[in-house]
Amino acid sequence: MDWQDLLLWITIFQLSAIVVWELLGHYAFFKIPMLRRCPANEPDVWPDVAIIFAAKDEEREIEAAVRSMLQIEYPNLKYTAVNDRSTDRTGEILEQLAFEDPRLQVVHIDELPEGWLGKNHALHQAAQATNSDYLLFTDADVSFDSECVKRAVAYSEHHHVDHLAMFPKVPMPSLILNAFVIFFFKTFVVYYRAWRVANSRSKAFLGIGAFNMVRNSVFRELNGMERIRMEVVDDLMLGKLIKHSGFNQHVLVAREDISVPWYASIREMVVGLDKNTYAGVNYNPIILLTMLTAMTAAFLWPFVAVFLFPGTLRLLFLAICMLLILSSAWMALRMRLNPAAALLIPVIIGVFNFTIARAGIIFYVRGGIKWRDTLYTKDQLKRGRQ
Repeated sequence: MDWQDLLLWITIFQLSAIVVWELLGHYAFFKIPMLRRCPANEPDVWPDVAIIFAAKDEEREIEAAVRSMLQIEYPNLKYTAVNDRSTDRTGEILEQLAFEDPRLQVVHIDELPEGWLGKNHALHQAAQATNSDYLLFTDADVSFDSECVKRAVAYSEHHHVDHLAMFPKVPMPSLILNAFVIFFFKTFVVYYRAWRVANSRSKAFLGIGAFNMVRNSVFRELNGMERIRMEVVDDLMLGKLIKHSGFNQHVLVAREDISVPWYASIREMVVGLDKNTYAGVNYNPIILLTMLTAMTAAFLWPFVAVFLFPGTLRLLFLAICMLLILSSAWMALRMRLNPAAALLIPVIIGVFNFTIARAGIIFYVRGGIKWRDTLYTKDQLKRGRQ
């Protein structure tokens, strides 16, 4: 067997693997329920819910964001905002809003204890300050439909869910960023086997920063964020902790109920993923290189190879390219995005690979991860993980 025959068989295997990958992505899309299509009986008594979010130096946007959040309609709703070491007017604005609406409680943090990430510590302190039945961890820039919390609580009570994570709508201002959303969503749900999260016999887990709703009794039983105090991907790791501790976890799609702006430009996306990307591979350079190699070989190489080889090989590589583009276009339609974004899939894969490589290099250049003006060193991150 010469090298051309070997490459032919490798390409046939690659095509088969990508067919399976794409089918799993679309299978997950159909299997993950949508919040508004999951009717649930309203509970006789609505449990208390505390919406918890942290803010650091966000004076320009915090007032509008919180006022929007205060419009949520729910019988027993409280809010706990954490002013996490802000040096601007964030704390003052939050206190004014709390004066206007007594449902809002403000927790001020002036110092970060050793061994904690800022956000994790802030959320932990906020959770300790409330005795509500449910804790809804979110971000200050998330927009909610007024009935969203009622639907989520009704679902959780009806299905006895201990932790409910929900996918939001992610509006993006350009085609290339929409291509990123399509590729990221599909990769994310397949990698984390999102369709198996609700299966108690499966180890699959999930957590989503825009909407992580947890029973307070479960959160306290697990000692809150103590065990994940240095986890950069705190939303995912909270989900892992809850699921692997034997509690009931579900994931839903809530695009009509939650919306969160992600990135406004490619540059912002590349910089914004700095802290999460390398943490996602457990700060392991071997896993990082393996991921880069696999991503390049599986998703980027075919778009180059189609111009390099004649005959059967070209047809196979063309089939892979068309499969990736058409599948992404169909996913875009299902996500109510412009299907033309699918044409930019090879470009966004290249950008994504660059982002992964850059995050790994910067981690070693800086000696750790910089997040909200605080540098967490490699040793601190590893010592704080259990």
